[in-house]
This record gives sequence, structure tokens and C-alpha cells, in this order.
Amino acid sequence: MNKQNETMTDRSSRADGHFFRDHTSPQKIEPDIRDLFSFELQRLAGLSTRIAALSIRPKYGVTAREWRALAVLKYLGEVPLQELAKHSGLLKSQMSRTVSAMIERGYILKTANPEDGRSILLTLSPEGLELSQTILADSFERNEHMLSTLSHAERQILIELLQRVGRNSAHYFHDLKTNASQEDLRELDED
Repeated sequence: MNKQNETMTDRSSRADGHFFRDHTSPQKIEPDIRDLFSFELQRLAGLSTRIAALSIRPKYGVTAREWRALAVLKYLGEVPLQELAKHSGLLKSQMSRTVSAMIERGYILKTANPEDGRSILLTLSPEGLELSQTILADSFERNEHMLSTLSHAERQILIELLQRVGRNSAHYFHDLKTNASQEDLRELDED
């Protein structure tokens, strides 16, 4: 095995943030969970959330989840809770708790939904909009730091690939939901 392959294998088999193990070496490597895209993506998402938490909460007094709700609501405008949860990648129950806290603190406003008397519409207050814009600027700096080892072209490719995988995964999820039992769907909402 040459020095480069040896180094890649050694590095990628450690649990230190290197993604995917090198399967080009002559040694037979039995696949494990580290070879799954979804596992590495979840690890990266968790790490990104922890970085955001340590960057945002001490400085602004909001959690990463609260910041996500503000930022997503900023681009959506005025929407029902369920739509905000969907675009944020959170369960409705998680978003409900988050939004309640942000309403109490004056960052989110609620109004009656004229199209559905059972739901409310959410929008940012002026204070919520200002906070969202301030944290977004810091978030771009954090994003820049996390991607600093990639060229501009590599960043564009990465984003496009993630979007393609996201679209394909959404179709796959829709197919699975179509064939799922009501019990499985209820459990999905509770997770």
C-alpha cells in the first residue's frame, strides 16, 4: 500500500470528522455505518448545530432552533405553524414549543388565519426581523469558516449535489409515506 493510501485509510477510519473510508486499498474493508452518506450527513448536521449553538446563544440569547425559526420565517413571510415546521425540518410539536417561546419574547407575531379558523399565521415582529438579519450576517461568517477548505467551484458543486440529493430524498420519502401505515405515520410525527 502506498503512503498516500495508507494515510487516507488511517485518517478516514478515525471518528474525527473525516468522511467515508478509503475502499481503494488492497485490503478488504468490511462496510460499516461510516460508509453511509446519511450517517455522515447526520454527523455533519449535528456538528453544525453544535457550532451554531456555541456561536449564537451566548451572543444573542437564542437557541439554534429559535434562530432557525426566525430565519425561515424571514424568507417565508406569513405562514401557518405547520408550514414553518416543514421548511425548518422540524416536527410540528418541536416548532410549536419554539414559536411559543419566541412569541412570548416578542420576536414572532401571530394572527388568526382567515382561511382556516383552527390555525394561526406567524410572522416576524420588527424586533424579530432585526435579530434575524443580525444573526444571518454572523451565520454567513460561520458558514465561510466551515467551508474554508473548499474552492468557490467546489462549494457550488457541493451545494448543487446536496440540493439534488435533497430533491431525490424528498421523492423517496413521499413514496415511503404513501405506502406507510397510519401507525407508522403517527410514530413518525412523534419522533
